[in-house]
Amino acid sequence: MEESPIQEQEDALMVSPTGGGDPFHKKAFFLKPIVPISAIDHEPPLTLTQCPFRFDPKKWPLEVEFHGWRQGQEDSNWNSWVDRLAPLHQSTWKRAGIYDAIFSSKYQIRRKTDLVYGVAEKWCCETNTFLFPWVEASITLEDVMVLGGFSVSGDSVFSSLESIELKQVEDRLVKARKEVKRARASQWLQKFVNSGSELEHEAFLAFWLSRYVFHDLDRSIQKRAFPIAIHLARGTRIALAQSVLADIYNDLSLLKKAIVASNKLKTSDCVLKVKLKSPFHLVQVWAWERFLKLTPIPNVIKYAELRLARWDKVHGLSIENLRSVLDSAGEAFMWRPYAMSIENWNFPKYYSEKEMWIGPGLDDEFLPFSICLRVTELVGFDNRKQNLPHRVAMQFGYDQDVPCKIAESKVSRKCCNEKTEIVGFYIPSRLSKLNVTARYLKWWNESVSGLKDTSEGALPQKKKPKMEGSLVRAKQSPVPPGGCYVIMVSELRLLILILS
Repeated sequence: MEESPIQEQEDALMVSPTGGGDPFHKKAFFLKPIVPISAIDHEPPLTLTQCPFRFDPKKWPLEVEFHGWRQGQEDSNWNSWVDRLAPLHQSTWKRAGIYDAIFSSKYQIRRKTDLVYGVAEKWCCETNTFLFPWVEASITLEDVMVLGGFSVSGDSVFSSLESIELKQVEDRLVKARKEVKRARASQWLQKFVNSGSELEHEAFLAFWLSRYVFHDLDRSIQKRAFPIAIHLARGTRIALAQSVLADIYNDLSLLKKAIVASNKLKTSDCVLKVKLKSPFHLVQVWAWERFLKLTPIPNVIKYAELRLARWDKVHGLSIENLRSVLDSAGEAFMWRPYAMSIENWNFPKYYSEKEMWIGPGLDDEFLPFSICLRVTELVGFDNRKQNLPHRVAMQFGYDQDVPCKIAESKVSRKCCNEKTEIVGFYIPSRLSKLNVTARYLKWWNESVSGLKDTSEGALPQKKKPKMEGSLVRAKQSPVPPGGCYVIMVSELRLLILILS
C-alpha cells in the first residue's frame, strides 16, 4: 500500500492567496511534502537566482526557433493520413492512450511570441515553476494530459522489444528508414501514405512521434521512436506525458537562460539563437486558459471534441504591457480552468462537484489524477527534470503550504504502469475555494521581497541586431574587440554567451 500524497490538517490557520481579508481556521488538505510546523522558523525564503529582468521583447538580441511547434498549415497530408487510419485503428489508439494526442496534432495554434517570451521570463529553472509576485504556478502533467492528450500512465518510453517478432518489425522499419533520403520526415510520409504496406501503421506512429512528440532538430524520422511506435501499434499504453513535460521544462529553462543572457549583452552586434524542440504551443495555451486578461475569445467546441479545439486557429490578443498583466493577475488567475463548466466539455470523474474520499486502490479514471500529484522525476530522451506539484497545489484543488525542497536523490523514479494502492485518497470539489496557510503567505512575501517593481515600463529602444547566420554548433573563435563569441554545449543545451 502506498502512502497518500495528501496531508490533512484539522485546524490550519489560512488566508486568501492574495492576502486579503482576515485569517481563519479550517480543515485543510495539502500536497506532500510540506515543511513541518516545528521546522518553519528554520526554512529560509526561496532564493530567486532567476529573477525577472526588465526588457522589451521586440528589441531583444535573441532569435528563437520553435521546431516542435507545428502550426498546421503545412500538414494537410498528415491530417488526411490521420483521418484515413482513424476508422481502422482508433480502438487501438484509445487502448494505448494516444487517440486524443494524435487528433490534437491536427490543430493549428497561432503563436503569440511576446506572450511566450513574457511567460518564460517568469520561469525559475531551480523549481520548474513560474515565479509571479503573487505566488508560484506551473505547467504540469495535468496540463499536458488535458491539453495535449498525452497519457500519464503506462510503460516507460524506454521499454524494450522482447519478442523476436517485434524486433523483426523494428528491423524492417530501420531498413525503410535507410531507403529514405536523409531519413526526412516528409519523404517518409510520401513513402507510406496509401502504400498498402504492412508497416503503414507503425510508420504512421513513428512519423507522429518524430514530428509532434519528440521532435528532432534535423526533421528526421528517429530510430528511437520505432520501439515506442511498435508498442503503441499493439495497444500498449506508454506514459508519454512525462517525457513531453521534461522536454517542455528543459526548453523553458533554455529560453529563460537566453533571456537572462540577452539582458547582459553590452553590444547590439550579436544575436543569440535558441532552438526549442518540445511541443511548446502547450505553454501558450496554458497561459490562455489561466490568465483572464490574456484570454482571446475561444472556439465553441463540439460534442466530444478535444479541449485544444477551443484554440484552433484563434488569434491572440495584443497586450501593451504584458509584464504588468502577469504581475497583477493574482485574483484573476484561473487555478483550475479544466474544472470550470464550458459547453460540450465532459468532466472526468476527478473533477467532482462534491469532495470525496476514495481508496484503498484507484480505478482507471482516478489513477491519472493521482499520478499528477506525485513528486517524481520526469525522464525524457535527453534530460531529466523534477516534477514538483506540491509547489503548485492550488492548481489541483488543494490548499497551499510551504513546500519542502526535494533533493535530486529523493525524487521517485517509479514507473506509472500499474494501478496504485493508496490508503485514503482525498479528491477536492471542483468548486472548492482555494487558500494558503498564513505561514506560506509570510514565507512567500519574504521570498519575493527582493524583487524590484518590473511593471514600470520597458527599456529604451536599442538598435536592432543585424548579425545574420546561425550560431548553432559554432566553434570557439577569437573575440573581436568589444564583441563576443558563443560556444555550443550540445544541440540540446543553451548556447553559452561569453562576454569580452
